[in-house]
Amino acid sequence: MKRIITAAALIGGMTLGANSHAWECPQHIAAAEKALAAAAQALETAQGSPNSALAHTLRDDAEMLLHSAKHNHENPAAGAFDHARSMAKAKSAKAFAETAEELANR
Repeated sequence: MKRIITAAALIGGMTLGANSHAWECPQHIAAAEKALAAAAQALETAQGSPNSALAHTLRDDAEMLLHSAKHNHENPAAGAFDHARSMAKAKSAKAFAETAEELANR
């Protein structure tokens, strides 16, 4: 009996943990949007520089990932899996945007 209760608690905890991550999508998306705004500002300043076109490509990739992250969050057909994909894509979008900003500033 003790094993059954322990197993039920463990499974319940894993389920709650998976569901709690779904609510983090908006924070990751907001962070990516903020990074994209900073990259756009850096690109305006760096127009015509040798790295400008490359940085613009990175920013475009970030925008594509962000759009996909929003789609997975707003239409979670596969539930927690789509929310996990949304968070991963938002984090990737943020990284691409930060890299675009860094490249534009060089």
